[in-house]
Amino acid sequence: MTVDFHCHNFPRAIAPRALAALSANTGWRLNPAGDGTLENHLDHLDLHGVDKAVMMPVATKPSQFGVILDTAVAIRDGRMGERAARKIEPFVSVHPADPDWSRHLTETVRAGIRGLKVHPYYQNFSLSDPAVWPFFAKIAELGLIVQCHCGYDIGYPGRFDACAPSDIVKLMKNVRGLKFVAAHLGGCSGHPPRATDELAECGAYIDTSALHINQHKDEEMRLLRSWPRERILFGTDFPWAHYPETLRWVRSVRVGEDLPDLLGGNACRLLGIRL
Repeated sequence: MTVDFHCHNFPRAIAPRALAALSANTGWRLNPAGDGTLENHLDHLDLHGVDKAVMMPVATKPSQFGVILDTAVAIRDGRMGERAARKIEPFVSVHPADPDWSRHLTETVRAGIRGLKVHPYYQNFSLSDPAVWPFFAKIAELGLIVQCHCGYDIGYPGRFDACAPSDIVKLMKNVRGLKFVAAHLGGCSGHPPRATDELAECGAYIDTSALHINQHKDEEMRLLRSWPRERILFGTDFPWAHYPETLRWVRSVRVGEDLPDLLGGNACRLLGIRL
């Protein structure tokens, strides 16, 4: 089974504007592989033999939680089509500045959703700030998975704070038992070589969603080749990457008996779903 642990889509009404705005933020250095809609994403999954994808919304304001949760439940329950219910594992997003974050995290568990996405730049917080550690402690207590943008973001040139590997380590040393997925190969981009090595020691997962322009850099290649096999997840950041391109890169570097775990086995075990 192949599982993409890192993807995004948008409501049909706003998808064109959202992709255009995000592309413009990168100076048009990123061009989407799809049109940003759920339906188009499902077509890409079918075309390229990807069995499941974990949908990662980002709440840029605390008030967005309700709509995000409703959408996740609608996908899970089949109200957005049988194909979406079968192929999409929906996460939610809770804003750390939400005054009701504890209740909303509990609602997420009661709704049967397995995890959430956070993005320190879009949500204006730092992983190393003790003020947000109670938020993450509640996530750990509830057994939720948290997937976090880590490292450089092409839409925020010049910013390397808030979610560097050192920030992740500080968080995980102070919040025990956290199921933490550090996106973009642990946030290595923009940081010195081996900056991510402490992440392996503290139990973090990483995903393979490196930008195409970074995939063949020395540090990205080293991490993809050497990260502990049980804590690396296939991820693309779709629609910002093409499935054939990312699959070809992963299969060319991480070969042999590790590959089934990387492409889907680890994700299924982390999510608690059957292979």
